[in-house]
Amino acid sequence: MQGINKAKHAHLTDALHNLQQIVKQRSLDEECLQQATTYGTALANSYSTYEKLLTELAQQIEAYEALFTEVKVQFLGKKLKELKKQAVLQQPSLSVLMESVRLAYSG
Repeated sequence: MQGINKAKHAHLTDALHNLQQIVKQRSLDEECLQQATTYGTALANSYSTYEKLLTELAQQIEAYEALFTEVKVQFLGKKLKELKKQAVLQQPSLSVLMESVRLAYSG
């Protein structure tokens, strides 16, 4: 899936607008004018919704990254240090934890 190309969107809406102007000036097909207007409105609404969702997605990504860093550094890092001091890391179940943490840090 790709994002919406802003330039292509602008070109298409400009083309619709130009078509509307020609149809109005020459008193041509009224149905064509109505359809172009409907499409123009639908495209504008859809693009506006897309931009709002992109903004929300950017905010969500930022919040997730902050939480990820907090969990990785503030929580897991400290807990692993505590477990190392207690020599608990020799247990097999904790090797799974260590591998998960290693993978989280490498990404």
